[in-house]
Amino acid sequence: MSDFARRQFLKIGGASAAALGAAGALPAAAPRPTEAAAMPAATPYPKLSIVTRYAPAKLQFAARVGYEGVVIASDDFFDPDKLSDSQIEGMLATAREAGIRIISIECMWGYNHIDPDPGRRAAAQAKFIRALELGHRLGCKFVGTFSGGMPGATIERQAAELAAAFNEKYLPVCERLDMTMGWENYPTATNFATSPGAMKVVFAQTPSPRLGLEFDPSHLVRLYVDPVRAAWELRDHILAVHAKDTEITKPVLQEVGIHGQGWWRYRIPGQGLVDWPALLTVLLQVKFAGGIAVEHEDAFWGGEDTGEAFSAERQDGFLLAHRFLSMYLPGRLA
Repeated sequence: MSDFARRQFLKIGGASAAALGAAGALPAAAPRPTEAAAMPAATPYPKLSIVTRYAPAKLQFAARVGYEGVVIASDDFFDPDKLSDSQIEGMLATAREAGIRIISIECMWGYNHIDPDPGRRAAAQAKFIRALELGHRLGCKFVGTFSGGMPGATIERQAAELAAAFNEKYLPVCERLDMTMGWENYPTATNFATSPGAMKVVFAQTPSPRLGLEFDPSHLVRLYVDPVRAAWELRDHILAVHAKDTEITKPVLQEVGIHGQGWWRYRIPGQGLVDWPALLTVLLQVKFAGGIAVEHEDAFWGGEDTGEAFSAERQDGFLLAHRFLSMYLPGRLA
């Protein structure tokens, strides 16, 4: 099938951790036994989830259409320095009432763990420790982030700085709270370890299994890196997964080159180039049981994640992603 025909076919056809039960929470947010018993039993398989900003209606939608969990992204409201005890307890209550888990949280922007400025670096590291504590209180086992960045520095130096931050600052907290953490491989200036080679340099200096990857195949596609091979080579370090696809329009690429614009776009799973059966087979073969969270950045199926509820188009995108991925995963029965 030609690239154009394949895109038309897709367009028409489309028209956090091994056990994700509640972690031992801090006293202020510890669920009562009757509340914990109301949650559906966790499965030993990957947990289909969605990445979303926090809103009760969004958690309720995710549960209603069959997702097992949500991954909450940080924003001006969902901030470890701003949330009160009562707000945290309210989030837990909302999740329990909806019958869905808060699988993990994501703290990317504003958390440069290796910022060249010592003051900003110390502030980012201190805030990320508070993010780990927040994740623990919400019953999570994993917190996602970026690897950080030092513009102009070599990968080896940046890896050494990240290893020092993890080994000295974050590892003791992760061990105390029984948490894990990892970075998404999104190519940006404050995320240096986005290629398999750079990832391996970091892991060579951080042997603890509490540091790993929030593996996103879509970013590797646009870097022309094989995500299935990368997943196999890094299989022991994958702690969470973003389910997002990438479409490449070769006629545009031919005209503008890789430094141009408009030759790729993010899609929901199944409407791009990722070989999902092969990728999910890798995860199932290594008994990955963490969260596989649909990160909906597909403009074809709705716009930004704003407001208190998803738009109808955005809901359709999440529904299609769930139907597609469910074909290859033996998760919880609805």
